[in-house]
Amino acid sequence: MLVLGLTGGIATGKSTVAAILSSPPYSLPLIDADKIAREVVLPDTPGYAKIVAHFAPNIPDLLLPPDEYGKRELNRPVLGRYIFGNETERKVLNAIIHPEVRRAIFRKLVYHWLVSRAEIVVLDIPLLFEAKFDLFCGVTMVVACAPDLQRERLLKRDGHVLTEKDVEQRIASQMPIEEKAQLADVVVWNNGGLDQLNTKLAAAIASVRPSWLTKWIEWIPPLGLAMALACFIRRYFSTSGAREKKT
Repeated sequence: MLVLGLTGGIATGKSTVAAILSSPPYSLPLIDADKIAREVVLPDTPGYAKIVAHFAPNIPDLLLPPDEYGKRELNRPVLGRYIFGNETERKVLNAIIHPEVRRAIFRKLVYHWLVSRAEIVVLDIPLLFEAKFDLFCGVTMVVACAPDLQRERLLKRDGHVLTEKDVEQRIASQMPIEEKAQLADVVVWNNGGLDQLNTKLAAAIASVRPSWLTKWIEWIPPLGLAMALACFIRRYFSTSGAREKKT
């Protein structure tokens, strides 16, 4: 089973690519890290309890009003504004959420490997490289576009709530898309229309699709685990070297 790590920048088209890959003719299983990140901090979860314990004293409106069941979910926009630009608190939040997300992702990957017998599973993670989730992927794919086009798309999409300054800050808060492109195995440049994106995506998937021999070997648990470990080691040293060159 090939784990395809999918990432990109804000307004570069990653979500569009994820939607395409999870629909016919591909119909690939999609593990959405953002969705999982919301699930692992719902009321009565360990992640929720840790976030409330740490952040509630400094954020009076951290929790939403009780729902019909008496549960008070996190006020995500308020929490987001609090950690935006506060690197220390952002690291605390990530240290709470990321381990929970990793465990949930691992369970889903095991399911698709042993139960659904998927050929390719798409792991949709905005912070693929930043959180080092790329180490668990056989192939990493970045959806990228030109910086001017990225700003234009973000303003068109969220211009009713974001100013041009806000747009620049949102883009600047992320790893530069050029850096992500250099770390990726496959880069899909989304500078044109949807038809052009579909054509490029079809070529990209064809280039990484596992051979029948690889699929057969990976479905034998001991051999599959050995191949996964070899992939992890290879990616660990290759990406570590690439990151060191940038620092």
